[in-house]
Amino acid sequence: MSGKNVESLFTEGRLSVITFSTRDATFAIPLEQVRYIEKDVERNIKVDQQTQFNHEVITFQNRAVPLYDFCNLTGSKSATAQAEDLLDTLNAREQDHIEWVAELEKAIKTKTPFTKTTDPNKCAFGIWYNKFKTNDKDLEEVMEKFDQPHRRLHEMAAELLPLSEINQDEALAKLKRERTTTFGALRNLFENARERVTATVRPIIVFVEQGKNKISALRLDNIQDIQTYGLNDFSDDESTEGIMKRKSDEFLIEGYLRNGDGPPIILINCQPLKA
Repeated sequence: MSGKNVESLFTEGRLSVITFSTRDATFAIPLEQVRYIEKDVERNIKVDQQTQFNHEVITFQNRAVPLYDFCNLTGSKSATAQAEDLLDTLNAREQDHIEWVAELEKAIKTKTPFTKTTDPNKCAFGIWYNKFKTNDKDLEEVMEKFDQPHRRLHEMAAELLPLSEINQDEALAKLKRERTTTFGALRNLFENARERVTATVRPIIVFVEQGKNKISALRLDNIQDIQTYGLNDFSDDESTEGIMKRKSDEFLIEGYLRNGDGPPIILINCQPLKA
């Protein structure tokens, strides 16, 4: 047999771990199994289309070692994928308002009906914005600033369309000013939000020792802390189904660590006992 059973991970009844999280749960890896930690600078090589249990290749001390995306292993959506979705949404909603302003200008110039919504709560951005939540305080601060210029932008139609019936030139002049001020501020906020979303994505590569001179790497969304637990803080995972069960040859969920009233942390053994 090779590898380590869970009791042998504890030294004198204590186990130090590094903790990290996905959007679904918090995990831990024994500190003694960690060889090296670095930022993900995308120096890996994709060997095939990514699937849940497929991997990439990365170099470690002049050796090619497998690189697994931990979120793929657990079936969770990575922070990178979530950020890409959010960037797509921001780009699409900004384009909506570029078209909105263009349609308003067209309606004023041609005296044709304006068919876009004038209610800031009913456009696609407004509906999304009113439901949007984030745990990132900096991004939250940026997003809160959208409310005033976004509402002002939609109010423009109610002001400028009646004015255009009386004085088209004045309506167009006011639209030109609002395009620079109100709409300019809104577009700057879209750019600030994109910059903040991009800055939040900082994947980490953790190289782990799997025994018999074997090294593998895990791509993590984050590393949170180093913590120490006692054997009494551990409880077995007796389930036969669930995340990572098909990958037990490489990584095994041994059970759960819990200290005090905190939520349980899932313990991953990178050197599971093998028959």
